[in-house]
Amino acid sequence: MKIPTAAISRVLATLLFFSSLHLSAQQEDSVKKVVQQPLRIRPLPSNKNYLSAKSLIVPGTLISYGFSTLKSGALQKLNRNICEEVTEDASGFKTRVDDYLKYAPVASVYLLNAVGVKGRHRILDRTIILAMSSVLSAQLVTALKHGTHQLRPDGSTYNSFPSGHTTTAFIGAEMMNQEFGWRSPWYSVAGYTMASGTAALRIMNNRHWLSDVLAGAGIGMLSTKFSYWVYSKWENRRHTKQLMYY
Repeated sequence: MKIPTAAISRVLATLLFFSSLHLSAQQEDSVKKVVQQPLRIRPLPSNKNYLSAKSLIVPGTLISYGFSTLKSGALQKLNRNICEEVTEDASGFKTRVDDYLKYAPVASVYLLNAVGVKGRHRILDRTIILAMSSVLSAQLVTALKHGTHQLRPDGSTYNSFPSGHTTTAFIGAEMMNQEFGWRSPWYSVAGYTMASGTAALRIMNNRHWLSDVLAGAGIGMLSTKFSYWVYSKWENRRHTKQLMYY
């Protein structure tokens, strides 16, 4: 069995390209908008940092591409061509690594803290944000899977769009970016690379089309950013009330 390096390399390159654009936008926003908060050991960015127009371009583009494929014959043909190339070169390929790799980014968020690398938020804070992101994305993914009724490449079920595994992986990757990207962009790169690997394996396993994983990546990013925005808005309001008593 030959690994379809050409096709998978293109998938990885596509996801990492969009991730790098997203990271670039995040870095610019962080430099411009990070403010020092009293009663905080680490800087907490303003609400606008999480949902700035620039930072929404990449997840919005990925999601839009996924939806466009549902009605575009040309994009559906591209889906089939990539799938055919992968299945021809990797006939019989099967792995469950993607079932575990999807959790690697979010596990890293907690592991880094355990080894002494402090993130932007406390463990409790980020756990609440993770729960919010997971619930929101699960609702979106489930609704879309039932609503779009897309057949998987392997013909097994009609719930292909979007990729839930990829969504989960990119929730963790976006959390890595938010919690540790201000320390070094390499933390963000590591998270997005693991998430992109999950997406590539979903295609190699013949479980998803390219459009499925791109949309899943966008949903994971966007739901996490939205959860950070909501939580920071609530926390800043609570913080303001605390200051009134000092």
